[in-house]
Amino acid sequence: MDKRKKWTWLALAALLAGCQATPYQRQPLRTPAQWAQPNTAEQDMGREAWWGGFADPALLRVLSQARSRNPDLEIALLKLRKAQLEAGLADSEARPTLSGSLSGSRSRPLDGGDWSNSRSAGLKVDYEVDLWGRLDAAQRSAGEAFVASRYDQISADLLSDSAAAGLYWDIAAQKARLALAEAALADAVRMQALAHSRRKAGALAEQDATQADSEALAQRASLLSQREELGKKENALALLLDEPPGLSLPEIPPLAEQPSLPGIAAGLPGDLLRRRPDLQAAEARLRGKLADADQRRADFFPRFSLNGDLGRDSAVPGAQLGLGATLSLPFLDWRRLDLKLKSSEADYQLAEVEFRKTLYGAYREVEEGLDGRRRLAASAALQSEALRLAGRNAQLAQSRYLAGETDIQSWLEAARGERQAREKLLDLNLERLKNLAYLYKALGGGASPA
Repeated sequence: MDKRKKWTWLALAALLAGCQATPYQRQPLRTPAQWAQPNTAEQDMGREAWWGGFADPALLRVLSQARSRNPDLEIALLKLRKAQLEAGLADSEARPTLSGSLSGSRSRPLDGGDWSNSRSAGLKVDYEVDLWGRLDAAQRSAGEAFVASRYDQISADLLSDSAAAGLYWDIAAQKARLALAEAALADAVRMQALAHSRRKAGALAEQDATQADSEALAQRASLLSQREELGKKENALALLLDEPPGLSLPEIPPLAEQPSLPGIAAGLPGDLLRRRPDLQAAEARLRGKLADADQRRADFFPRFSLNGDLGRDSAVPGAQLGLGATLSLPFLDWRRLDLKLKSSEADYQLAEVEFRKTLYGAYREVEEGLDGRRRLAASAALQSEALRLAGRNAQLAQSRYLAGETDIQSWLEAARGERQAREKLLDLNLERLKNLAYLYKALGGGASPA
């Protein structure tokens, strides 16, 4: 008898242990001790402070409008609301459910007789006793989905800022290119007039005047192309702001030749999981998959429900009270439940691999961003010097042409070289700005979710 009791208690203990919530343990992860491009700068990474570091009020206005109008953010908010409702639904499943009914009828026999009236009213209460944690696991799964959606919303905010800033800078850079093209056309027209004046005076060959005409035509064509490109970029920003193309946009000035650049506090690789909302969302979903597996495991065990009803029927004097209990045995469908459990466990294993891949991809993004920041800063410094030299060369070529020492082709080539150097510096500055926005997003910004 003692031996039988011993085995009974052991079986009961094993049964209860199998129904407990599985504790989440983060998988072993390889985390670099520091970034390959060390960064020890101190910088306030809060959204307002960091974006304010560009010293561009027009940029801040566009970012603000994007956050209030971007349809992607509206989608993220709706998904958050849906996850909140589903979490509330899962919570209600673990509570008693109340239902009521009212009915009435009037009847008489087909072979004649008096009409009879029947009326009834009732209230019913059902409650599933969560002995094995099935409903608790469903609540935990829905709760983690809600947490993940909150982090998704923060990620959407970061993406909105990055996308809006990128389009803003594209337009600003394009306006700067347009200004360069207009200046180049003005210079070409001036050269054209000078060449024809000297040609009439007999001091210049016809070929030089023709070359000046060709240069002016080329600059007019370039100006048309630059204007078309500006329109395309403005339409892209309008779409981001949930506006149809053609409507007025916020005023965006041309990109400055030396834009103000905020610093970056990269911290340590080990901080990235805490800083990036997309990683936190992925881990929340991973915990949700673990809760799903617990729920599938609890599906094997009997379900015990209590119910009660209180009613009154016109055919029976007085109110009636009923109490009952229901015991269902789902384990009889063992094969189907086992397949569902194994599928949930496979989902969790898949989510583990995807989470690890996402984390390591985040490390790569930061490393590439930091490396690009260093490389672009060095390239911009070299290009600034190249622009200075190209400008000096253009001045010398102009002086030599005016002195009659060279033909106009040398002057045209030197002027074209200066424009190309200026455009190259403009492109590098645009890349530097976009690199900072990319790096800010890759580091998780300054978001601190509640």
